[in-house]
Amino acid sequence: MEIFNGLIGNEDIKNALGNAITNSEFLHAYIIEGAYGTGKHTVARLASMGIMCKGKPLCNSDKRCNICQKILNDNCTDVRFFDAFKVDDVRKIKEELYESPTECDYKIYILNNAEKMNVKAQNALLISLEEPPPNVVFFLLCTDATVLLETIRSRAQILRTKPLTNEQIRAYLKSKDISGIDTSSLDEIIISSNGSLGYVLDMLNSSKADSLIKDREKALELAISLLKNDNSTITSLYSMFNMTRDKLKELFGLALIAYRDMAVVKKTKNVSLCFFTSVKEASSIASKYSVSKILYYYSMVEKGIEALNSNSNVPNTLISLITNSKKKGK
Repeated sequence: MEIFNGLIGNEDIKNALGNAITNSEFLHAYIIEGAYGTGKHTVARLASMGIMCKGKPLCNSDKRCNICQKILNDNCTDVRFFDAFKVDDVRKIKEELYESPTECDYKIYILNNAEKMNVKAQNALLISLEEPPPNVVFFLLCTDATVLLETIRSRAQILRTKPLTNEQIRAYLKSKDISGIDTSSLDEIIISSNGSLGYVLDMLNSSKADSLIKDREKALELAISLLKNDNSTITSLYSMFNMTRDKLKELFGLALIAYRDMAVVKKTKNVSLCFFTSVKEASSIASKYSVSKILYYYSMVEKGIEALNSNSNVPNTLISLITNSKKKGK
């Protein structure tokens, strides 16, 4: 279905919704589940365009009908976006549910962060899902559908967006001629995105990119410093004493990913990296240390995260790492 040409990857969703809309067999409720930035909003918006489209045949990205253009710009009165968290928010939706559409044949409600609805709000919504007006379609967007009540899930088709590959993200950025950042930095952002195009775009459109790159540099410095296990290790760890617990957990988490890449490239060069931007860089660092040593410090950093999660303070956590490093040295 041409209307879904703007959706990258996610062929299963394209086929399921495309066929349903083409054959006028779409359901009254869909749950679109997926990680941040994997296309949930895009799916809901494009599906809304497919349902509402006035073009004959359905219009595409080269030529859009007036309704599709309005939906694309969030200006269609019959396609409503909500952050429905409380029962009063859902009641407002229910109050207008049976009103006739203003300019289309259907009314579409897109509920963002649906998993944040409390139980009362979900139960209030359930009535509308059980006996919806024939010209109403719901899209519930969430990161984890299992948080929703089973009665909600049983009355909607669940579609799952999937993370994109690094190649798909690069191809998209190239097609949109998005630049303004050097290639190595862009690679770091893409690698750290875990397949989230939304994350990459957020980073490129804000000052967060510089902070991310600095954090990754700091995490790699920490990982290598522990592996060296010399005086520089103690100096490096002491320099982190004034960090917040959350910041240290973030760096520890990145260090674990770096250790993962190092351990994997010791075994094979045909691997998809999660931290390093090239196998050559990961191999160059990993070649200086044994797998057992890399895994030892992986375990130590993992225990550091567990300690921080158990409310250990930053200095005590770092002192424990220093102590364990000294023991490893013996």
